[in-house]
Amino acid sequence: MMENDTPKYINNTQIENVGSYFYLGQRCSSRDKNQDKEIQRRITAGWTGFANHRDIFKGNIGTCLKRQVYNSCVLPAMTHGAET
Repeated sequence: MMENDTPKYINNTQIENVGSYFYLGQRCSSRDKNQDKEIQRRITAGWTGFANHRDIFKGNIGTCLKRQVYNSCVLPAMTHGAET
């Protein structure tokens, strides 16, 4: 058994050992040093945010308003993992 696999306790309660978790919208992993999964998750979140607002982006409204929607709904999903 490796040192990292040793059970940890707080107030006599065993803390679960997980391979990865989300913190402030970013996937963190103690085992996987490769960031490919996090990058793919952010790309998917961005495309999902874009698809959720496709009617706005394809609509007959000004570029300025489209940019505001993109900046407030798509970019946060890509950078912070926020849901739109």
